[in-house]
Amino acid sequence: MRTFLVPQFLDFFSNRGSFKVKASRRVWTWGAPLFFLTVPVLAQQQPILVPTQPAVKLSSVESVAQDGLPVERLISLGASRRADLLAARQRLAVAEGRLQQARLRPNPTLDAEYGSPRFLGGEAESDFSVGVTQVFELGRKRSRRAAVAELELNQIRAEVAALERELAIGIRSAYIAAIASARQLDVLERLIAGNEELVRATDARLKEGDVAPLDLNLVRVENDRLKVQAIQARGELDTQLLQLRTLIGADIAEPLRIAPQPDRPPRFDTGLNELTEIALRERSDLRAARIGEELGSARINLARANAVPNVSAGIRYSRTKGIVDLPGPVNGRDFATDLDNELTFGVSIDIPVFNRNQGEIASATGERLQATRQREFLETTIKRDVAVAFRKYRAAAEALVLSTTQIIPRSEANLQTVRAAYGAGEFSIFEVVNEQRRLTESVTTLNQVTRDYYNALTELETAIGRELPATGFAPSSSVLPDERLKLSPEDRAKFLKSIRDVAPKNDFDVLKGQQTLSTKQEKEND
Repeated sequence: MRTFLVPQFLDFFSNRGSFKVKASRRVWTWGAPLFFLTVPVLAQQQPILVPTQPAVKLSSVESVAQDGLPVERLISLGASRRADLLAARQRLAVAEGRLQQARLRPNPTLDAEYGSPRFLGGEAESDFSVGVTQVFELGRKRSRRAAVAELELNQIRAEVAALERELAIGIRSAYIAAIASARQLDVLERLIAGNEELVRATDARLKEGDVAPLDLNLVRVENDRLKVQAIQARGELDTQLLQLRTLIGADIAEPLRIAPQPDRPPRFDTGLNELTEIALRERSDLRAARIGEELGSARINLARANAVPNVSAGIRYSRTKGIVDLPGPVNGRDFATDLDNELTFGVSIDIPVFNRNQGEIASATGERLQATRQREFLETTIKRDVAVAFRKYRAAAEALVLSTTQIIPRSEANLQTVRAAYGAGEFSIFEVVNEQRRLTESVTTLNQVTRDYYNALTELETAIGRELPATGFAPSSSVLPDERLKLSPEDRAKFLKSIRDVAPKNDFDVLKGQQTLSTKQEKEND
């Protein structure tokens, strides 16, 4: 039997990217190469068990790196480059033009007339008149028409703001999905690198006759399974990056590199009541609905004003030239010219006997009632959306803390125990591969709950209609416990409870403020 002279890794401590190793020289069977299968908890965090192979070159660095574009920059690019959003903003120019037109007064009317029988071969007589007419709007029509146009402009502004917010949410969601795909790809590539070493070591032992061919087939199948998952993760990352390019208005062939998320997800502690108040105050669609309700009242006032008849006043000058036959010649002529000049003033007004604009008033009244009911329903929907998003956030935070502080550490401890037992000859390679697969599933679950956590924050932003208030995030606070605390299982349970309850915003305060767990709770945690 061939033996390997390898270091025995007993204690691993993750501290700001470094680790300590206790090593001793001991003759082991081939269980030592299994140390290469260790994976980190998160792609952006230091692993609890540090891999012994050289650093793996991750393919995701081409798309996700520290010099990439942060999500705020992506949102800014989308707001300035998206063609559909730019088209929607042109509605503002249209509404501003309508407002300008609504404030104008009616123009005066100039009319002139000239007539003569000479055009038909008659006498040299003629009639000429010229007049000016001005319409005077009564019932405050102009001011009420301007009020309607101004409310329409404000409503369009609110609708455009809602579109901008919707675009920002879409970009943020695609960004979160891309980061999650990159994180999963990093994990799988690290696993593949470790399993490649395991395959080489197992093949060497098979040639020496130390293991059965089944052992080599098992590790090869496991390695190929990881490669398939890596291909899927890489395809998902490329898809999300294409989606991001579309959302920010970039060409699909344009290179794009995004910045990673923070190493420690932020903790948000604002209460449900405060978030609901913010949503009812800040939501653009609700603001548009409220403006629509005011617009309905303004249209009723305009319709009633239109029922008041306008007054038209005019002035006209007329000159008539006529021919008068004389009974006898006078100064050699038997006719005389008659010139008449006339200045006329007039006023006209409609008599509202049949049409008093009843239909427009009834229509505007119905529109206002419709807008009121839509606003009431939207307020109820917003309260529900905020409550659902808030509960999703609390559940996602609890799942993230549970996965990070309990599931992953225990899965790694289980794998370490199984490897040690395999080295002692008590377990077969089948048990080691199965435990490795469980750890992979646990890490995949952690990546998913991390994605769900950031998506829950995004849903909260969607529900309240604006960015989450900075006052809700405590400085230097994270939903995960500080690694410097060296938490015991009891402390982890306390921290998890603080996520369920309304807790202080500081991790150290959480640990100081909680009481000691009961014996029953400690057993449940164990």
